[in-house]
Amino acid sequence: MPRPLKCRRVNFMPGVTYFKPAGVPLRMLDEVRLSVEEAEAVRLKDLERLKQEQGAEKMNISRPTFQRILASARQKIADALLNGKAIRIEGGVFEIAIKSPEELSTDTGVRTMKIALVTEDGTTISQHFGRAPYYVVATIEDGKVVNKEKRDKAGHHAQGEHHHEAHGCHGEKHGFDAGAQATHAGMMANITDCQVLIAGGMGWGAHEGLKSRNIEPVVTDVSDIDEALKLYLEGKLPNRMERLH
Repeated sequence: MPRPLKCRRVNFMPGVTYFKPAGVPLRMLDEVRLSVEEAEAVRLKDLERLKQEQGAEKMNISRPTFQRILASARQKIADALLNGKAIRIEGGVFEIAIKSPEELSTDTGVRTMKIALVTEDGTTISQHFGRAPYYVVATIEDGKVVNKEKRDKAGHHAQGEHHHEAHGCHGEKHGFDAGAQATHAGMMANITDCQVLIAGGMGWGAHEGLKSRNIEPVVTDVSDIDEALKLYLEGKLPNRMERLH
């Protein structure tokens, strides 16, 4: 029985995921599918110009595995460019890398960081970003929690967004329409001083809205707030991208 594939660590999610030859209708095009980890391997080797061992370390895989992923990606890109095919970036076996508190401090220039967790009761993490009425905001200094406070989250009662997210078409990424984005902006207004947000689930629109505000979204299956904070500070909190919808 073959071993299950190990998740490949990805540090960058491309904002544009479809490319096609100009002037050719989609119905006339063949396409190649580039997995997210294949795109990451190309980014690390050809854009960041890392050595293969450095790229493998970044993706938490062996050097031979990195080489195979890179070769596959380059072959697909060459096929698309030379044979006039479209490129779709999607799928794969990967996990989003979670930055450590030290890395976030370096990125933002902030020595003290704050982590927001969505909650309904102040002790457990809500399963849905949009429905949670509160945040617990933890202040971190020198890798330790020195304070926790409870904040209201405006807009959690916006039923229109919930209805849209709960009943959209299967496979559709939710929360990108203007109304949802405006609702998200209101929800995030009270955590603009935070560098990380942890939730049990959310739509892609909320996920991208947080990133655009330089807040790192983490989606986890850990329910206890204190346990999630402990794991995050140890660099062990799972980031469950499959919980995005």
